[in-house]
Amino acid sequence: MKRILLVDDSPLFYNFVRNVLKKENIEIEWAKNGREALRKIKEKKPELILVDIILSDMNGVELIRKIRRDWEKAKIIVITGVDKDYVAEDAFEAGALDYLVKNLPLGEFKKKILKYLEN
Repeated sequence: MKRILLVDDSPLFYNFVRNVLKKENIEIEWAKNGREALRKIKEKKPELILVDIILSDMNGVELIRKIRRDWEKAKIIVITGVDKDYVAEDAFEAGALDYLVKNLPLGEFKKKILKYLEN
Protein backbone atom coordinates (compact mmCIF):
# COMPACT_ATOMS: atom_id res chain seq x y z
CA MET A 1 0.00 0.00 0.00
CA LYS A 2 1.29 3.44 -0.94
CA ARG A 3 1.49 6.08 1.78
CA ILE A 4 0.95 9.84 1.51
CA LEU A 5 1.62 12.37 4.23
CA LEU A 6 -0.67 15.41 4.09
CA VAL A 7 0.69 18.41 5.99
CA ASP A 8 -2.23 20.79 6.47
CA ASP A 9 -3.94 22.26 9.52
CA SER A 10 -7.44 21.71 8.12
CA PRO A 11 -9.32 18.56 9.15
CA LEU A 12 -11.82 19.32 6.36
CA PHE A 13 -9.10 19.19 3.72
CA TYR A 14 -7.64 16.01 5.26
CA ASN A 15 -11.07 14.37 5.02
CA PHE A 16 -11.45 15.60 1.45
CA VAL A 17 -8.11 14.07 0.39
CA ARG A 18 -8.88 10.84 2.23
CA ASN A 19 -12.27 10.56 0.50
CA VAL A 20 -10.88 11.35 -2.96
CA LEU A 21 -8.20 8.66 -2.66
CA LYS A 22 -9.99 5.99 -0.59
CA LYS A 23 -10.61 3.69 -3.57
CA GLU A 24 -6.96 3.85 -4.66
CA ASN A 25 -5.51 1.67 -1.86
CA ILE A 26 -3.52 4.62 -0.49
CA GLU A 27 -2.87 5.21 3.20
CA ILE A 28 -3.21 8.88 4.14
CA GLU A 29 -1.18 10.07 7.13
CA TRP A 30 -1.94 13.54 8.48
CA ALA A 31 0.28 16.11 10.17
CA LYS A 32 -1.20 19.39 11.37
CA ASN A 33 2.11 21.30 11.45
CA GLY A 34 5.72 21.17 10.35
CA ARG A 35 7.19 19.59 13.50
CA GLU A 36 4.65 16.78 13.41
CA ALA A 37 5.35 16.31 9.70
CA LEU A 38 9.10 15.89 10.25
CA ARG A 39 8.43 13.28 12.93
CA LYS A 40 5.95 11.37 10.76
CA ILE A 41 8.26 11.41 7.74
CA LYS A 42 10.94 9.76 9.83
CA GLU A 43 8.50 7.18 11.29
CA LYS A 44 6.24 6.42 8.31
CA LYS A 45 8.50 7.06 5.27
CA PRO A 46 5.72 8.22 2.92
CA GLU A 47 6.10 7.86 -0.85
CA LEU A 48 4.59 11.33 -1.37
CA ILE A 49 4.32 14.42 0.84
CA LEU A 50 1.63 17.06 0.26
CA VAL A 51 2.49 20.36 1.97
CA ASP A 52 0.32 23.42 2.55
CA ILE A 53 2.10 26.78 2.52
CA ILE A 54 0.38 28.18 5.60
CA LEU A 55 1.12 26.13 8.73
CA SER A 56 0.92 27.07 12.40
CA ASP A 57 4.60 26.64 13.29
CA MET A 58 6.48 27.35 10.04
CA ASN A 59 5.64 28.08 6.43
CA GLY A 60 5.51 25.31 3.87
CA VAL A 61 8.61 26.50 2.01
CA GLU A 62 10.63 26.31 5.22
CA LEU A 63 9.28 22.80 5.81
CA ILE A 64 10.24 21.72 2.28
CA ARG A 65 13.81 22.93 2.90
CA LYS A 66 13.99 20.96 6.15
CA ILE A 67 12.64 17.83 4.46
CA ARG A 68 15.14 18.17 1.60
CA ARG A 69 18.03 18.52 4.05
CA ASP A 70 17.40 15.03 5.51
CA TRP A 71 15.43 13.29 2.74
CA GLU A 72 16.72 14.72 -0.53
CA LYS A 73 14.80 12.20 -2.68
CA ALA A 74 11.42 12.85 -1.04
CA LYS A 75 8.59 13.58 -3.46
CA ILE A 76 6.98 16.82 -2.30
CA ILE A 77 3.99 18.59 -3.80
CA VAL A 78 2.59 21.87 -2.53
CA ILE A 79 -1.21 21.90 -2.25
CA THR A 80 -2.44 25.26 -1.03
CA GLY A 81 -4.99 28.01 -1.30
CA VAL A 82 -2.19 30.55 -1.93
CA ASP A 83 -2.22 31.24 -5.67
CA LYS A 84 0.80 33.55 -5.94
CA ASP A 85 3.61 33.15 -8.49
CA TYR A 86 6.34 34.28 -6.09
CA VAL A 87 5.26 31.67 -3.51
CA ALA A 88 5.26 28.95 -6.17
CA GLU A 89 8.78 30.04 -7.26
CA ASP A 90 10.01 29.82 -3.65
CA ALA A 91 8.44 26.36 -3.30
CA PHE A 92 10.11 25.08 -6.49
CA GLU A 93 13.47 26.54 -5.42
CA ALA A 94 13.09 24.75 -2.07
CA GLY A 95 12.49 21.43 -3.82
CA ALA A 96 8.78 21.01 -4.54
CA LEU A 97 7.98 18.94 -7.62
CA ASP A 98 4.63 20.60 -8.25
CA TYR A 99 2.45 23.44 -6.95
CA LEU A 100 -1.29 22.78 -6.88
CA VAL A 101 -3.97 25.23 -5.82
CA LYS A 102 -6.76 23.76 -3.70
CA ASN A 103 -9.50 24.79 -6.13
CA LEU A 104 -8.04 22.43 -8.76
CA PRO A 105 -10.75 20.24 -10.34
CA LEU A 106 -11.17 16.98 -8.46
CA GLY A 107 -10.23 14.71 -11.38
CA GLU A 108 -7.06 16.66 -12.11
CA PHE A 109 -6.04 16.60 -8.43
CA LYS A 110 -6.46 12.83 -8.25
CA LYS A 111 -4.65 12.29 -11.57
CA LYS A 112 -1.62 14.32 -10.45
CA ILE A 113 -1.38 12.55 -7.08
CA LEU A 114 -1.53 9.12 -8.72
CA LYS A 115 1.08 10.17 -11.30
CA TYR A 116 3.58 11.14 -8.59
CA LEU A 117 2.95 7.92 -6.69
CA GLU A 118 3.68 5.83 -9.80
CA ASN A 119 6.99 7.52 -10.66
